[in-house]
Amino acid sequence: MAGTVAAVALLAGCSGQPGAAAVVDGRTISTAELARADEELKPIFQGAGTNDVLGVLINETFATEVAAERGVGVSDEQALDLLRSVTEQALGAEAAADAEFGEGALAVARYSLAVTGLRDVPDAQDAMLEYQEKISAADVEVNPRFGDYTPETGVTAPVAPSWIVPEGGRDAAAVPEDGSTPAPTPAP
Repeated sequence: MAGTVAAVALLAGCSGQPGAAAVVDGRTISTAELARADEELKPIFQGAGTNDVLGVLINETFATEVAAERGVGVSDEQALDLLRSVTEQALGAEAAADAEFGEGALAVARYSLAVTGLRDVPDAQDAMLEYQEKISAADVEVNPRFGDYTPETGVTAPVAPSWIVPEGGRDAAAVPEDGSTPAPTPAP
């Protein structure tokens, strides 16, 4: 019974908040919000993975807060304009006109605009330091399904536990450097 309770708690992640991809200073980033943002952004920000999107969603509040304090605040209207512009460049005018974006995608655009704005303020180095300090002081908990978070690296992909064995056994993962398939060794 105790083992079952422990397993359920581990699988739930994020302080037992079901559906949480991350919890940042008590604010929940839901797996649904992350999935929607990831789906909306993949066609226009190629190469960005789910972990990248989650890292930005974690840091966005701090970037926009410092940007507002430094006089380069960002509105949802500006974020939407950025998303439509990038969509038009990547997919064409028709796709941009039809595009709809949820809160997660808007947060990613706000983050992008805020960080760009912080780099352009007269005291940019101090502004970026303040932003980094806020990130470092934050209480961030990431659902283990999405990996680990550190202020220095963002969200890193989860690592398979050592008890998970690749299909075909441990030796199946070992492939010769030249990429060839090893010949089977007959058993005596």
